[in-house]
Amino acid sequence: MIKRILPILFICGLALTSCDDDDDEDNNPGSQLTIPSEYLAPDYDANVVTENTVMTELAALTEAANAAEANAQGGTNIDPILYPINLETVTLPGYSAFVQDWLAELVNAANSPTPFQNPDFIDPIPLDEAGGLLGTRLLDENGLELEQMIEKGSFGAALYNHALTIIDASELTSGAIDRLVEIHGAEITFDAASTSAAATYSRRRSNLEAQTGFFYDIRTNLITAKAAIEGGSAFDNNRDQALDNYLLNWEKSNFATVIYYCEATKSLLQEASTLSGELKKVKQGDALHAYAEGVGFTAGFRGIRQKEITDTEIDQILADLLAPAGGTPESYLFLGQSSLLANLDKIQNDIQAIYGFTDEEVISFHVNNNP
Repeated sequence: MIKRILPILFICGLALTSCDDDDDEDNNPGSQLTIPSEYLAPDYDANVVTENTVMTELAALTEAANAAEANAQGGTNIDPILYPINLETVTLPGYSAFVQDWLAELVNAANSPTPFQNPDFIDPIPLDEAGGLLGTRLLDENGLELEQMIEKGSFGAALYNHALTIIDASELTSGAIDRLVEIHGAEITFDAASTSAAATYSRRRSNLEAQTGFFYDIRTNLITAKAAIEGGSAFDNNRDQALDNYLLNWEKSNFATVIYYCEATKSLLQEASTLSGELKKVKQGDALHAYAEGVGFTAGFRGIRQKEITDTEIDQILADLLAPAGGTPESYLFLGQSSLLANLDKIQNDIQAIYGFTDEEVISFHVNNNP
């Protein structure tokens, strides 16, 4: 594989050749870690075979869910969607059990002969109600778009979880860092236009012009960790700190994205309230699509063993989203109760407090930054 070079700014705190660092000097007197200005990965493809397989399976699973939505109410029967084995293997057991159930429910909703029926207006609710389309979005009978629970939740419960497994290995090699690049959804050049999965969202929460933010911080973290490993055991502390920062930046970008979707849901619901007929249904469907993304990004981190946010805090966010952990969601209530918009503001404030985001950062998270 041809080596490709990634430029990166030298930062005083990272390029230890230009700064005094008492801790590093204590760790290895007389030695300094040099952070390269490029990510060299001559064996990248060989190192990331497992991770590439997982990412390919997640993309295929998402494509199958999209196809089910596109063909819903089209008069053709949607076949069962199978859970890919490698993706399932790296997923938290509790979450993989949910995915199995959601896949069956998603197919049932796609095969429903009727559109989504808002439970607020059905009394009693038919026992065979399976959900259906609201506008162009496929919802279950509770108003939750299960595709987002499957895909976005897997970014945490499968991909981040797998990254932890790599980091926890008894012997970390330089090749392991290539695996961490791949499982995040980036690649060796960290090209902002070539992201997938979680890296797409760390990129969206970054300033692409200034090349600052979570995506670029993760790039720096992984280049630093690779250099530290290749520098030898004297730099284990540098390696460990860089990997801790990698995980935290991934987590922060995940919940900054929850902030984005809470704001998007609120805006779409407000727009829908000014419309009528099919236009209203389409806008409501889009609102519950954004809403489900926020639920998925949140639920996927529940049960993760290494993270800053606690499961108790996650449970509170899910409760405010009317999608309690392990319970029956009442997502449809957001369609008719404008007072629930306050929940979406509360969630943003709670996440801001957990991670110490500034007001300016929160506002910046409301924008999708795309190449």
